[in-house]
Amino acid sequence: MNNERRDKLRGAMRKLTEVQSIVEVVCDKEEDCLDNYPENLQSTERYEQTEDAVDNLNDALEKLEEAKEHIEAAIR
Repeated sequence: MNNERRDKLRGAMRKLTEVQSIVEVVCDKEEDCLDNYPENLQSTERYEQTEDAVDNLNDALEKLEEAKEHIEAAIR
């Protein structure tokens, strides 16, 4: 791989890191919402939707990290 392509991939890595940071902030805020839900509302549909959102965001974070690892391996 030539240097120009490596530089493009490094740029993509920076963008992925930025996206990862945004997703982490949102996920943390959603988790805080879950932690602060009153006990009597924890069986509601809204709570379950928030819980699903947190699960999906955590999955996305894992996949973003995997993508970065694969790109890093390709750059080497």
